[in-house]
Amino acid sequence: MGTGALARVRLGTYRFPFRTPWPSAEGPQSVREGIFLALEDDEGRIGIGESAPFPGFGMETLASSLSALRLAARYAAGLPPEHFLAAAEDLPRLAPVVASPGARAALDLALHDLAAQRAGLPLAKFLGGDRAATTVRANATIPRVPPDQAASDARAAVAHGARCVKLKVGRAPLADDVALLRAVREAVGPGISLRVDANQAWSEGEAIETLRALAPFDLEYAEQPVAAGAVGAMARVRALCGVPIAADEALTDLRAARRLIAARAADVFIVKPMALGGIAASRAVIEIAQGAGIRVTVTSLLESAVGRAGALHLAASLGGDRDHGLATGSALAEDLVPGIADRPGEIALSSESGLGEALRRAVAARTEPVSVEEPA
Repeated sequence: MGTGALARVRLGTYRFPFRTPWPSAEGPQSVREGIFLALEDDEGRIGIGESAPFPGFGMETLASSLSALRLAARYAAGLPPEHFLAAAEDLPRLAPVVASPGARAALDLALHDLAAQRAGLPLAKFLGGDRAATTVRANATIPRVPPDQAASDARAAVAHGARCVKLKVGRAPLADDVALLRAVREAVGPGISLRVDANQAWSEGEAIETLRALAPFDLEYAEQPVAAGAVGAMARVRALCGVPIAADEALTDLRAARRLIAARAADVFIVKPMALGGIAASRAVIEIAQGAGIRVTVTSLLESAVGRAGALHLAASLGGDRDHGLATGSALAEDLVPGIADRPGEIALSSESGLGEALRRAVAARTEPVSVEEPA
């Protein structure tokens, strides 16, 4: 009979095409690449995770993340179950070289999946207790498309149950952004929340000018209007533009969160477990955000069903009164398994322990054992 200690590590890569190129801070992306991780304990359980670096979110690459995970496998071997959550909270102690947030996110999620399985609880319930919701509201996300198409897409999302629509803006003339917002607001009516995401597109002056022009369309908030490092500029934009501001690319870790709070630069934190290094790191950011009166939206980083499921459970652990940015599965033409957070509206969580058996079987089928004895 085993002890529940980690016995084996499995890794595998994926390359899933987007249905249409997806905008990023480094230009349109046509494929989504990532790494699947499976941690097996000596009692037969498998905890799963995913690393999926995305252009514009730090310097991590697929190759550097894979190397970090291969080396981390040597440190993970033999870890007893009573240390799983402590390791997730302090991954540098488990693998000092793992400086990559995506790699840390993969390890963190796999460890949490195992811990929740041992407790016999869905991950959301394991994290949030009685507060955890069994469904999560998810906004629709519409990439940069012509106003008539955006209006049509927004109407379709609302018909499916979405109560919130996020639009990509910026990198276009001001008149185009105004036309886009006008078309979508007229299409969905006043009862639907609208968010915009500029992905660092504007200078300080451009952000103030544009958001003042978009304010009449009753925006819930605007994500990352200026460069991630321009915290002072973001604070001034927030003070002058008339639209609540959300920090996205600027929110890289707990230190960045404290800097944003001190500068009064954001009304909302966009919490991406993949970009922050996992659930434990995300929960630390959420805790100080809530203490400062800053709202939280949990979002995916356009990863596969594994990463989306982890973010979905994190969002559910907070309760069910927010629209989160998790319905991004439809952006992928191919995925690990279908049907997980792939449509906006109300998303139901699996009632199985951890992240669910279907995901674990699918990851196991796409990964291979790696050595935990020899250097990678």
